[in-house]
Order: sequence, then C-alpha cells, then structure tokens
Amino acid sequence: CLTLWGWRMRLSKVFLFIMTLAVSVGCGQQRSNSEGSLAPFDVNRYPAHKLVCDPFGGVQPGTYDQGLHARLFYLMVGKPIPHSVGEMLTSGTESANELFFSQVNVPTRLFGSGFPTEAGGLVKDDSGQPLIEYFGLRFEGGLKLTEEDEEGIYEFALLSDDGAILSYSTGESFSPLVENDGDHPTRMGCGSTLEFTRSTQHKIRLDYYQGPRYHIGLIPLWRKIHGAPISEAQCGQLGNDMYFDPDNNSNPQAAYLGLLMRGWKPIASGNYRIPASAGYNPCTESDGPVISNFAADLDSEGVLRATWTTDIPATTQVLYTDVESGVQNITPASNVLTTSHSVLLQIGIATFGFDVQAVSVSGNMGRGLSSVLRVQ
Repeated sequence: CLTLWGWRMRLSKVFLFIMTLAVSVGCGQQRSNSEGSLAPFDVNRYPAHKLVCDPFGGVQPGTYDQGLHARLFYLMVGKPIPHSVGEMLTSGTESANELFFSQVNVPTRLFGSGFPTEAGGLVKDDSGQPLIEYFGLRFEGGLKLTEEDEEGIYEFALLSDDGAILSYSTGESFSPLVENDGDHPTRMGCGSTLEFTRSTQHKIRLDYYQGPRYHIGLIPLWRKIHGAPISEAQCGQLGNDMYFDPDNNSNPQAAYLGLLMRGWKPIASGNYRIPASAGYNPCTESDGPVISNFAADLDSEGVLRATWTTDIPATTQVLYTDVESGVQNITPASNVLTTSHSVLLQIGIATFGFDVQAVSVSGNMGRGLSSVLRVQ
C-alpha cells in the first residue's frame, strides 16, 4: 500500500501532468517576440519531424507568405510502376510530411540525398528506405510579378526529368499551361501564355514525378513576350546532358545558355506566394534560438522531465524517438515565447529508451534543435 507521502507524490505528478497538457493545448495568433507573449503562428501545425524545407536547395524566403507548399506521394511496394504524373499521384500514397520550397530550380543532377526533415531524419517509403525514386510532388501557390518584372504577356515552359505539368486556376478548376508528361530525360516542354499586371496573382499548380533513380531535373521557365511571339527551337528537345551536365556539378550547357540569351529565365523565389490553404511558410530564413543547459530524464513510470534555456524568447517542445522502432513524436507547444523551458509529460517506457531533443522556435520562425540525450 502507498504511504501518505507516496499518495502526495503521485497526486503531485498527476497535477503537473495535467497542468502541462493544459498549457500545451493553448494557441494564439498575436504577433510579438517578447518574453511571455504568443508566437505569431501556431508551430504545432508544422512539427519539426514532419517538416521538409527546400530539399532540392535554394535560399529560404525571408517572409511568411513567399514560396510554394508541396504534397509528397510515394509508390508502395507491389504497386504498378507509374509512367505519368497522373498515375503517380493517383496510385501513390501521400506522405504525412509537409514540404515547402522557396522556388523550384533543379538543374539536371544526380539525386540520392532524399528528403531531410528539419529534425534531422529522412522521409522514408513504406519499406523504411529513404525516398529517392518513384515519387510525385504537387506544388501549389500563387504567381505574381516582382517590382523588377515588366507587366504584359508571359509564355511558359518546363525543363523536367521525368514528367511535369504546370497548370493555372480558372476559378473552379485548373487548366494546363505546360504539359511535359511521361518518362524521359530532361526535356523542354513549351506551353501557353498568361497576362500579368502589377496587381495580378495567378493561382498555380505544378505536378511532377520522378521515376527510377538517379537523375532529377525540374525548372519552370517563363519569358516576357515583346511584340509577336517567337518560335522556340528547343521545344521538345531532350537529353540527360543537353541542358546541364549532371556528372559535373550540373554545369549549364549551350542549349540552356541559349535559352537564357533568348529571354527565358527560371521563375524566381520572389514570384511565388504561399497558398491560403497552407497558412504560412514555416521555412523562413531566420536565425534560430541557441539552446543551452539541456537536461532530460525518464522515471520508472515513464514520465519525461526536460529543461533548457534559450538566448531569445522561443516556444517549448521535446522531440522523442523510440530507439528500437525509430518512431518519432513531439510534444505540443503552448506557443508561448520564453527563455526558460520545461516539459513534464507521460511518454511511457521503451525497451532501449528514447533519444530526446529540445525544439524551440522563435517569433520570427527561426528553429533551434538541441543535441540528442538518451533516456531510459
């Protein structure tokens, strides 16, 4: 039987656990970076272990509304091999990860790095292998001119390996701008036009699929039409090394340099806007908080205690990974910005323990991640 002291300790633990959960479910939208205020966005929407930022490279945007949001699809073992964007997105399984891109500018190159999450892991397929082939991406966002772009009519094209389709919204549905679908090495697919004024923002969708490893390439292009449209001789031309040399740092070749000379250019990061459905871009270019004094322990009843400090006010979360299974979870954030952090949570017992990390996000979306501590 329990002594009076034992009952008090257990009631105290339950009370702390309930209070932790009560604080954790709060959320807020006020914009302030001061101690004790609320983060400008709910960081629970895009947890670090499910967030992928610019896996193909690129400079992350400095504002919350720039960039593209993407959904990732992969092919489950035993499914028929896809040979088009439609087949990949229809038969593929949607990943639980959220992907954000500052822009899409992927010269033909070897692809074997996969999709790293912000927590340091890799997005894997259903067999537990890093996802580097037979996947599809659906990018969505807005497209508008920057102050440097001229108003007028723009024509569009795609360089892609393998298939890609660029579409724009006509209200209730999407209509293709460029269709460059199918299995092929890097090919230039040419399409139709859209008109832009300084205030125009077109809603766009870019569907892409990657077949077998290892080459990958995807660049949406546009050019301003001056006078009568000019026929482009490269339309439909293809080759693994026609536009870039994938075996030599993707160095541009004469065919691509010729496109630039004729007015074509990759759509820049400043032209993209995050869709309303995504809310905001959590992958902004901001310095994260510095985490120090991180300590964590797990008691015999599976209650995790973790504490740390940050040099600037930031949110409070703990990422914990079951060492044996590799399953990751993250505690919910209260979205309160503070420099003194503590978590008390019932996470249970694992055979080989848990790898634990502190996660803190500042008011300007800079992310801090501590070193790993193993508790058991």
